[in-house]
This record gives sequence, C-alpha cells and structure tokens, in this order.
Amino acid sequence: MDFSSRIKALRLQFPLTQKELADSIGVSIMTIRNWESGEKSPSAQAIISLSKLFEVSADELLGLRSTNLSCYPMTKAESKLLRNYRTLDKYGRNVVETVCVLERERIESSEQEETNISPIPMFVTPSAAGYSAPIDGDDFVMISPHNDSPAGADFAVRIQGNSMEPFIKDGETVFVRRQTELNNGDVGIFSINGSLYCKLYYVDKDRNLTLVSANPDMRDSNVFISADSGATVVCYGRVLTKTPVPFPEYFDR
Repeated sequence: MDFSSRIKALRLQFPLTQKELADSIGVSIMTIRNWESGEKSPSAQAIISLSKLFEVSADELLGLRSTNLSCYPMTKAESKLLRNYRTLDKYGRNVVETVCVLERERIESSEQEETNISPIPMFVTPSAAGYSAPIDGDDFVMISPHNDSPAGADFAVRIQGNSMEPFIKDGETVFVRRQTELNNGDVGIFSINGSLYCKLYYVDKDRNLTLVSANPDMRDSNVFISADSGATVVCYGRVLTKTPVPFPEYFDR
C-alpha cells in the first residue's frame, strides 16, 4: 500500500472527510486531494502532524514499517458502541449496519461533489481604474472555490476601491463567468483602453455605454463611452453576485 492509499485508509477509518482532515492539520482540502491522488507528497511537518493525528509513527505512515490498520486502540465511545451492538438482536444489528452503510455513502458522495469543483484562476492584479487588464495574462494563482461560491465561475478577481459598495466591498474577491454579452443591470468586468473596471452595465437606445458605480458617493467614477468614440471596450464576463445589484437612485436612465 503506497502513501496515497495509506493516508486515505487512515482517514476513512477514523472517519474524517477530506475537509475535516485538512482543517485538523492546517492545510487546504486541495492538499489532501493531491496527497490521496499521489500527485504530491507531504512535507516533514505535515508527516509529523498526520502521525500525531492518526496515532502512528512516521515510519508506519510512510510505509517503512508495516501498519495494521485494523489494530488501532478503540476510543471509549467506540467501545461503548460495540458493547451496545453486541446486545442487539438480528433485526437491530441489521438496522445499525444499514445506517453505517448509508452514512458512509453520504460522506463519500459529499467528497465526490467537492472533488468535482475544479480550480479556477484568480488574477492577482486588482480590478479598478488605473490598472492594466490582467485577465489575458499569467498574473494569477489557481484557487479552489468553496461550496458556497457561485457556481459556473471561470475565474476570480480581487476588487480594489469602494465604487461598488455596499454590494461589493473593497478587497473582496468576486467570481466571474466569461461572456461578452451582458444585459442592462448586470455587473461585469470591463477593460476600457487597457484599464480594468468592475461596474454595472448600461447601454442606452443610441448604443452609448455607461459603466455605473453602485455607490452614490462615487458617481464621478462612472465611465461613459459614446457609440462613436472609437474606444477599445472589452467585456471579460459577468460577476456572479448572490443577489442582484440595483442601479443607484442617482442614475437617470
């Protein structure tokens, strides 16, 4: 049994989900997935943390000495459960065994759902006026969205400035779906002549574009682009907000 199989077997025996194990030793869930898939190996400090958690030696964890995964000492709670199980009749034992199977399937199903969340790039350069657009470059790190993150995001970007407050705060990371066509009222990530903006989208009947700040105190930061301006406008996508961002009352459409 190699390390990836060994650590998964130990995790399931305790039992712990990948997230619970990650939280217990202070690493990310992606790190646990990489260990269990064999893509990466743990650091020396991680080996120590895993050894303490699973109550095995580092040699046993690394396969340098044989480990019998069925011989770990039971906790008091586990011993009590076993004693109670042995007092049950055949029907009661079948109920307990069925519950254990169903719960194991539930945990494994939950882990599979977490595994299906693919990492996405988060661009390091903030989205705000005055910054060159980074969305097509390599200035990014890969992140794993949380389960409560909006579904369908293609990339993430950190917002700088308060023009979209209180709906999107300074320093907040937003998740974006790549699409070039937006509807009025959508929040998008735009590049205007090389500068990046996070704004509300509005096109009037004459095809003039206005990128609108949600914060009424920041109306001076609105960006107006006339239909015949010749400006280079690129829409990188729609910001996936949990609740719609309304047009501010000051903006007369």
